Amino acid sequence: MKIKKLIASLLCAVLLITGFAGCNVTDKVKNTISDIQKTEPDPGIDEISYTLPYLRTDSLHPYECQTETNRNISSLVYDSLVNVDNHFRAVMVIADSYNTDGKKLTVNIKSGITFSDGSALTAEDVVYSFAAAKKNNYYSAYLKNISEADASGSTTVIFELRSENEYEINNLIFPIIKKASDRDSDSSDNYSADIPLGSGRYSVKEENSQKTLTVNKSRLGGYHPKYNNIGLKDITEVASIPNLFSLGEIDFYTESFSDGLYKRFTGESGEFETTNFTYLGINTNTKVLNESYVRRAIALLINRPDLANVSFAGFGTATQTPFHPSFHGLEGCTLPPIKFDKNSAIGLLEDAGYDIVSELGIRYSPEKGKLELRLLVNKDNSFKLAMARNIQQALALADIRVVLKEYSYSKYISAVESGAYDLYIGEGKLSNSFDLNVFFAENGVLGYGIDAEGPSANAYRDLRNGDKTMQEFLDTFADDLPFIPLAYRRGLTVRSEKIKIKNTTIINDYFFNIDEWTVE
Repeated sequence: MKIKKLIASLLCAVLLITGFAGCNVTDKVKNTISDIQKTEPDPGIDEISYTLPYLRTDSLHPYECQTETNRNISSLVYDSLVNVDNHFRAVMVIADSYNTDGKKLTVNIKSGITFSDGSALTAEDVVYSFAAAKKNNYYSAYLKNISEADASGSTTVIFELRSENEYEINNLIFPIIKKASDRDSDSSDNYSADIPLGSGRYSVKEENSQKTLTVNKSRLGGYHPKYNNIGLKDITEVASIPNLFSLGEIDFYTESFSDGLYKRFTGESGEFETTNFTYLGINTNTKVLNESYVRRAIALLINRPDLANVSFAGFGTATQTPFHPSFHGLEGCTLPPIKFDKNSAIGLLEDAGYDIVSELGIRYSPEKGKLELRLLVNKDNSFKLAMARNIQQALALADIRVVLKEYSYSKYISAVESGAYDLYIGEGKLSNSFDLNVFFAENGVLGYGIDAEGPSANAYRDLRNGDKTMQEFLDTFADDLPFIPLAYRRGLTVRSEKIKIKNTTIINDYFFNIDEWTVE
C-alpha cells in the first residue's frame, strides 16, 4: 500500500534535487486552496484591465463545451481534485491526500471548501462530476482506467481502477461542479440554461448580456488577485482570435496547433507542454519489420531533436521513450540514445542480413528482399507531412527506400485500420499518467501493428503490476521497439504587451499565475 500526501516543503526539496526551477510554482498550486490568510489582503481593483475570448456559439459548461477556448475559461471557474506540475506530479487542490492500494484509489478532500454560492463541496459533488466527466470526450480520455467512483462519507471518494497504476492520481483533473446545479431539478436529465456552480478562482457574472469573470470570494483561504474582474469577449469563431488580438479586442489566447497548421502571432509569447504524443507506427506483422534489428536501425537513423524542431516549427519536444522527457517517473533511469547514428544503424541492418545495396540504391537481402517501405501520413496536417518527408530523407542515408502515401485524413485512417502500410505517422493524446495500454492492451486504440503479447506489451503489464522496474521496461522497449517515439507537441500562449507579468503555465492550467498579472 502506498500512502502519498503531498506536503509543499517536501515536494519543494524533491524538485530542487531534480533541478526543476518551478519549486515556487508547485508550492503555489498547492496553495491555490490554502490556509486562512493571516494578514489583511489587498482588496484588488474592480475595473476590467484585460479581456479573454470565449466562443458564444459554444457552452461555458465545462462538460458541454467543445472548444479549447471555452475550456480555458472553465479552468478559472472550476477547481479539480488535483493539478499536475510540469514534471507530471500530482499536486493537491481540492484533494487533501490520496492512497493507492492495488486497483483502489482513495481520495480525501479538504474540509471547508465551498462553491461560489457558499454551499459546502462534498464527496457527492465529486462523484456527480466524475459521472459527467466520463461522458465528456475530452475528460473521459483521462479516465479510461477508472471504472467507477463512490462517496464514502462526506469527504472521501473511492475510485475503482481497471488495472493498477501508481500514477492514476494524475488523471483526476476533471472540473468539480455542484451536484445538479446544471439541471432543471435534482431529478432532471435536462440541462438548465445556467452555468453550474464551481469552487474556482472566479465565477461567471452576466449583466446586460455581457459576461465577465468575477473573483470568487467564497474560496477557501481567500483568493486575492490584483484585478477582481476579467472581461470576456464573445467571438463567433476560433479562427478570428488572432485578428481580434491584433486589434486589441482581447489580451490573451492559446494555440495548441492541433490542426497541424502554424499561425503567425504578435505580442509576448510563452509555451506550454502537452501530452500529445507523435510516434512512428510500425506494422510488425510484415516480413521486414518483424525483425527488431530493422526497427532499431530505423530509430537510429532519425535525429529526433532536429525532427521535432523542424517538423513542429519549434514547438516539439523530442523523446526516445513513450513518456514525456519531463515525466518524474523517468528519474534515475538510463535512457536509450536519441540522436542520429548512421554507422550503428547500418551495422544493425547488416547483422539482419541486409548487406547489399542494389544499382538503384536500395538495400536488400537475397533471402529477405528489399528494404522498401510504405509510409502513411495525413496530408492535411502540415506538421506531420513535414515529419514524414524528413524521415524519408533520413532513411535514405542507409539506402532504405521510403514511399510516401499522402492521404486525406479519412483515407489515412482507413489505411491504418486495414493494415495497408509498413510505417505511419501517428499521434495520440496520452493521459497524465502516460497509460500505455492504448498501445499494448488487446484492443488498445493506438495498438495498430503491435503484438499485444510481444515483449514490450508483457513488460508494460509487469511494470503496472509491480513486477518490473521502469528501467527494466525501458530496456525491453528499446530492444523491441514496436513503435518509435518521436516527440511531444508543445503549445503557445500569446499575451498583449500591456500584461507585464509573464504568464506561467502548468499542465492543464494556462492561467497558473493570473492573480499576479499586472497591466500598464
